[in-house]
Amino acid sequence: MRPSRRPIVIATRQSRLALAQANAVANALRRLHPSIEVSLLPIESRGDQLRDHPLAQDGGKGLFTTTIEAALLRNQADVAVHSMKDLPVALTAGLVIAATPKRGDARDCLVTADGCALDDLPRGATVGTSSFRRITQLRRYRADLSFQPMRGNVDTRIDKVVKTNEYDAAVLAAAGLTRCGLGDQPHQPIATDVCVPAAGQAALAIQCRADDHVTLRRCLALNDSATSACVEAERAVLAALGADCHTAIGAYASVDTAGRVTLQARVLSPDGDEAVEAVATGPLRSVKRAIKSVINDLVDQGADDLLKAPAPA
Repeated sequence: MRPSRRPIVIATRQSRLALAQANAVANALRRLHPSIEVSLLPIESRGDQLRDHPLAQDGGKGLFTTTIEAALLRNQADVAVHSMKDLPVALTAGLVIAATPKRGDARDCLVTADGCALDDLPRGATVGTSSFRRITQLRRYRADLSFQPMRGNVDTRIDKVVKTNEYDAAVLAAAGLTRCGLGDQPHQPIATDVCVPAAGQAALAIQCRADDHVTLRRCLALNDSATSACVEAERAVLAALGADCHTAIGAYASVDTAGRVTLQARVLSPDGDEAVEAVATGPLRSVKRAIKSVINDLVDQGADDLLKAPAPA
């Protein structure tokens, strides 16, 4: 049978970061399939339309993905590229993650005008972030700082620190800075034991229709098995605990040079006053044991009660 010459259309959000990520995937597909036309279909998501609203009040991170997924389901696109951390744990019926490319730097980072580190910020400094996960963890580490809501794309957040001085610092994903070509902007990474990253942070989800076998085959070579296993482990913790964007939870898995995976997770109360955490290490081929160990440990420590605790007034 002659291979399909059907073009590949990639649906993506319109932000600088999203376009950079989609273009990286498009270029990778062009290298793999030089005779196939690959193009982008930029779409404005509901989350991008609500830049000044807290995500939790407007429906959560699915706001960034549902519009893009709808283009796939309507056959307007063949592939969607998402930031994995924006993709809800419960996948949309009829769609699958076709590939998870090699992950970037999963750490959060602090952006300031002069590259100041978290430990060196002056008392009372205003730090911009709207992430419950970041606020609760960083407040436990630096209770003397003032954490204030911040929305907008990467450029907008940096401008609020560097140009308009509305904030003394902002907390962003390190991988986002790099992918936007803003790695020269003064910033300091935050250690994962201080702020456990979001599940799937710095990883991409290449999504397509479950019955589109042509696209599934075309994307298969883009998958990085270690990254895929780590991200699945992180998302499994969220799924088991029923976590969503309203909950303060970090989950991060990494693989060392010996092929051993370490999975760490931290669950915090909405006010950040209480926290439980768990870590498990083992061979990558036995990652399910690490997942089970971490989940059981968190539950035994009362993670369910923390997740059910009412948000502070």
